[in-house]
Amino acid sequence: MKRLFAALLTVMLVFACLPLRAFAAEKEEQKTPSGIAYQDIGTNIDSFIAVREKGLAACEVSVFDRNGTICNRYYGWSDMENKVKADEQTVFDWGSTSKILVWISVMQQYEKGNIDLNEDIRTYLPDKFLTKLQYPEEKITMLDLMSHRAGFQDSFYENQEAGPDELFSSLEEAVKKCECFQAFHVGEYTAYSNWSTALAAYIVERTSGRDYVSYVNENIFIPLNMEHTSADPLQKDNRWVAEKRHELKCYSVTLSGSESYGEGRTYVQLFPAGAVIGTLGDISKLGQALVKDDSPLFKHKNTRSEMFKATSFFGDTKVAKNCHGLWTTQHKVETVGHGGNTYCTANLEFDPVSGLGIAVLTNEAGETAFCNGIPCLIYGSMTDREDFKAYAGTVPDLSGTYYCKRSIVEGAGRASQYLAGICPMSRNSDGTYSIKLLGYTFNEGIEIVPVGENQYIVKDNGSESFAYIKDGIYETGYADCVRSKTGPLPTIACYAFILFGLICFVVVLIKLIVMLVRKRRNTMKTYSKEDRLIFAQQMIYGVSGIILTLFFFVVSACNPTFVMVSCILAGILAIASVNISGQLAYRTSTSKAGIKTKIRNIIWIILTLVYPVFIWVMKLSCFQQL
Repeated sequence: MKRLFAALLTVMLVFACLPLRAFAAEKEEQKTPSGIAYQDIGTNIDSFIAVREKGLAACEVSVFDRNGTICNRYYGWSDMENKVKADEQTVFDWGSTSKILVWISVMQQYEKGNIDLNEDIRTYLPDKFLTKLQYPEEKITMLDLMSHRAGFQDSFYENQEAGPDELFSSLEEAVKKCECFQAFHVGEYTAYSNWSTALAAYIVERTSGRDYVSYVNENIFIPLNMEHTSADPLQKDNRWVAEKRHELKCYSVTLSGSESYGEGRTYVQLFPAGAVIGTLGDISKLGQALVKDDSPLFKHKNTRSEMFKATSFFGDTKVAKNCHGLWTTQHKVETVGHGGNTYCTANLEFDPVSGLGIAVLTNEAGETAFCNGIPCLIYGSMTDREDFKAYAGTVPDLSGTYYCKRSIVEGAGRASQYLAGICPMSRNSDGTYSIKLLGYTFNEGIEIVPVGENQYIVKDNGSESFAYIKDGIYETGYADCVRSKTGPLPTIACYAFILFGLICFVVVLIKLIVMLVRKRRNTMKTYSKEDRLIFAQQMIYGVSGIILTLFFFVVSACNPTFVMVSCILAGILAIASVNISGQLAYRTSTSKAGIKTKIRNIIWIILTLVYPVFIWVMKLSCFQQL
């Protein structure tokens, strides 16, 4: 009897194990697009990290598919100074990866019939809500917001270094206070916009009747059991996350060493665009929900499939650029997802066809080797595609100075695009490209590989990205750049103006000190009318140098009152400068002074005319377009 029972038990165990063996065999047969067997993914990522561990603070990686998690990996330190290891309870800032939640919310409202993606967004907003439209006759749809092609420039009034006490009381107030000027025609350029995303989240509030944080918790976090993630800018919706975030330290790590930012906290005023904080396990749950055919995020399968359809393309190609808010990446397969960067860097990326996905979280600002490199390891390169053929056409020299349209291009802040949004690209003798300005090399060895007419793969520091470059327009996924007809001259002019202004400020201070000393000693020097005019112009430049330094480099100073007063003052000083120019020209022409004095005066006459021209070209008195 015992033998019979043992035999029956053995048979039952064999049959019970068959599904597990079949599942294991299926996993062994499955491979990533780059050719890595699923069971070897973890060891391959281990090897990838080991080669680059000198540039590592903390990095956490989750690889998943429609059946669940394939592997999770935790590397490095959440606190390097105190040797605290990163683990499954470490929380990281998602940065702009947070935007995925906005677009999911929009698609949920679309599914319920509350939002028509092709309707003018003003249908869902209060009357006269948008006050800075340059082209009010052009319809702006939700699809335009999702693809970042609504024409809005960057927000000048969003303080990206805000403290917790500088957050707005509501999303509506944040959107109103940080409203952007519409600088382009709808659909003219792709210009990545935090404000557009926050506006879309506000529309979700309007159509759902729930504040955005509550909506996300009720419709995304709770259904997916994401218990360790917060969407509130102060983490008021999750005390556990708030406490755990204090344990994380952020860094900049290079081969030569590391720089600590402490907690590296970022309080995002337009919070739907970048305030989410959470664990690797939770962001992996979100990714798994997106790749499942029967996603718990949507009631109908076609909503999910609709979300992965292209809503914008690169140039005149059929290469998708954006899919309902998700950016595409051209690997051996096309993936969709979203990266993010604060003092942490994050990336959630997946292949909608196979369902294979990757989540990467780091506590390093601006990190690319892991967040971009690991997806390349798993998904391969576009040049690995079976139908790929080396481009045989003529490849033009792409050298030039490009300025990014994801900037402030109109109004008093337009100089900021020349101060920060510049890409001076030059081709080297070996065919690679470098980023150089005035003889200084910022980056070199960039490979730009042609894969079709006007189509390229840009390889830089272990990452690959697709670009479409034609007629001086350099299209990347997130933003378009336009080649300058005058090269880097606008950048040189802006920095020269500010630098000259600061020098004049110092000169004026020295002159005032000298005058006070002479007055005290009763040795006052007699100054000519021309000397006093030049001194006045030096004061104009000096005051402008200080104001522009605050205007462009001190973010917290960019409030409406400061901007308006600065712009009015710039206009007044420009008029004063023209007046000085006229007086100085007249006195110089009628003066009997020596040749050296006249040459000096002529130089300052030119400088008095340069000032109003700069104010006019840079629109520094045009505050209403900010």
